[in-house]
Amino acid sequence: MLALSQATVAQNSPQLEEVVVTAQKRSANLQDVPISISVLSQDSLDNLNISDFGDYVQQIPSLSFTQRRPGEASLFMRGISEGGNGNQSLQGPSVAIYLDEQPVTAIGFNLDPHIYDVERIEVLKGPQGTLFGAASQAGTLRIITNKPSTDAFDAGFDLTAETISDGGDSYMAEGFVNVPMGDRAALRLTAWWDDDGGYIDAVEDTITYPLSGITRTNEAYREDDFNTAEKTGLRAALRVDLNDSWTANVAATYQENDIEGIWDHDPDELGDFKVSRFFEDNAKDEWTQFALTLEGDLGFADLTYAGSYLDRDYETYSDYSAYSIDGFVEPYYTCYVSYFGPCVDPSIQYSNLSEITSQTHELRLASSTDRIDWIVGAFYIETETDFDSRWSIPPINPGAAVIDDLYFQTDQVREDSEIAIFGELNYRFTDKLTGTVGYRWFDGETTLDGFVGTVFFPEGGFAFSPERPPDNVDSKYSGDDGTLKLSLSYDVSDDTMVYATFAEGYRPGGVNRAPGVGETYDPDFLDSYELGWKSTLMDGAWRFNGALYFMEWDDVQIGFFNPDISLLGLVDNVGSAESYGVEIDTTYLVTDNLELTLAYAYNKAELTDDYFARSDNTEPDAVDGQDLPFTPDNKFTVTGRYNFDLGAMPSAVQLNYTYTDSMYNDIFIANREEMDSYGLLSASFTIEGDGWHASLFGDNLTDEVAELYINSVDIRRLTTVNQPRTFGVSFGMRFD
Repeated sequence: MLALSQATVAQNSPQLEEVVVTAQKRSANLQDVPISISVLSQDSLDNLNISDFGDYVQQIPSLSFTQRRPGEASLFMRGISEGGNGNQSLQGPSVAIYLDEQPVTAIGFNLDPHIYDVERIEVLKGPQGTLFGAASQAGTLRIITNKPSTDAFDAGFDLTAETISDGGDSYMAEGFVNVPMGDRAALRLTAWWDDDGGYIDAVEDTITYPLSGITRTNEAYREDDFNTAEKTGLRAALRVDLNDSWTANVAATYQENDIEGIWDHDPDELGDFKVSRFFEDNAKDEWTQFALTLEGDLGFADLTYAGSYLDRDYETYSDYSAYSIDGFVEPYYTCYVSYFGPCVDPSIQYSNLSEITSQTHELRLASSTDRIDWIVGAFYIETETDFDSRWSIPPINPGAAVIDDLYFQTDQVREDSEIAIFGELNYRFTDKLTGTVGYRWFDGETTLDGFVGTVFFPEGGFAFSPERPPDNVDSKYSGDDGTLKLSLSYDVSDDTMVYATFAEGYRPGGVNRAPGVGETYDPDFLDSYELGWKSTLMDGAWRFNGALYFMEWDDVQIGFFNPDISLLGLVDNVGSAESYGVEIDTTYLVTDNLELTLAYAYNKAELTDDYFARSDNTEPDAVDGQDLPFTPDNKFTVTGRYNFDLGAMPSAVQLNYTYTDSMYNDIFIANREEMDSYGLLSASFTIEGDGWHASLFGDNLTDEVAELYINSVDIRRLTTVNQPRTFGVSFGMRFD
């Protein structure tokens, strides 16, 4: 009788829902996958009001980032960071970002898809070099959209309005429809419009140039709440069951983001949420992605083909006038009286037009038997980045037909391609012990062609060129190598697993635009040693996962500037670094109504060699033992959600708090500053009726002013800042 009572209690106790992931390129329960993974489900994304990159990165403790404005972001994981860069000629990122099956990683311009009708976001921590390849050096972030379903008709919409303290208002409309077309086909359409209000004021200021004494005012560039963004998009997906064994999924996504202003302020000189600008600051990010996935059962294995094509245009304009205060512009360009006459205003407008196309093809076989699971595949990627960066001074070179006010330009085409063969084998030695071995061979090539330099050059005497000078960049890198993965997992019980993993990750090699440290640089590699556990306790009410790790980073690719070598940024393989830490991810269903979630990461990432950017330096530019940039020692998020009935209507209240420790903004001592720690608190109240739901929410309730990124990208010290206290309301409906 006692045993029966205990079984009844266990059966009636609250249990967490199973979380399904595809981290190993096949569907599996999160608790059965021996990888440290954070997952934001569709419910979590909705409950946390997550709509873009900055929102979801805050919720993952192992991630850190920089982002000056939408579409311009660098991502770091587990402390593996040399600081990143936004220069498309230099080294690539160490974290790969995937949209469904396609890597959409870019140097300093990571794709920022709107987060709506998204099934989940998976964050795979640690090197994923075997299955995901290049740039998955420190980890991989995967955005997985909802797919069409033949089960039933489903549709819905959501409307949101927000008001920002001492700022503007934001409005958002989103909707989806899933339409079965018989028993074997379904169409899913998703659309969004997101109009983000601003909170940075472009205020009155002047700038005086030292050589000419010319003073420039910014009357034409003053505006309150000038950092706004309007994002629109559409996704269409079609699923067709070709027969009982084969399925085809075709998808197309289009998104356009019109961006005004910058998300930086100048608190020391002008005050919080204030900045001064002397030229236009805007951007337009427009992209289209096409994807095809074919899946079939061959009997002995499942075959998957995944192909995709991305076409992206990114155009940006920024004020760069501060460069002329103590640079070479006045003495050599705008105030070179001997050749060009009287001094003119040296204020600079920077612009960049990038046209990026990328195609990927992957063919893989996956099979499972009683004792062996295996996956083998081949992958190919080809990316072309055609970018034209211009530094323009309006009064110079009047009347030139081609280059007009241009004085410096980087007009280049970068082509990156890679072919890889990969495989992983899981062998169950016993019912409890499983071993994994994986390997990836890759062969990559990078070419860089075009022109970089000044359009002012001697040709029969000093003069501005009437057109862009001829190409002076023609560099090529090619090389092949491999990455290894070894893992053991042991089922302590039906509900607890422990694992130990050794894994390698890499960034591809590349080319330099100018001689000095070599025409090419090599891949850099990361060796990771990880001990982890997955456990489901208290009859399914408590999920407690975690990992301990130690990583060694060798031949680190670092971008640097040394005028003794070149006036251009270069990349070299220098020194080493290490990172170690612990991650905890736990969810506890206290009752059927109360759920608590904690995610925490402690990370210590340091250089293990002195670094000298100049060979004649007596003091290092970065020192052994210093923290790597953008690597907070501690970061965590805590969420509590309580469900209850308000009358007959299901309701919920939720609190979410994220904390990010202090961290440094640069690897080089000369530019290095410590950014303060910060914490962000949000809350929401949700109520549901018959087919409708509504919520009230508040973000950054304590009105924290967070230092997200201290930067000098525009040659003056500015700080990227978060959105002030915001209150909002949303309403949505579902139809079936």
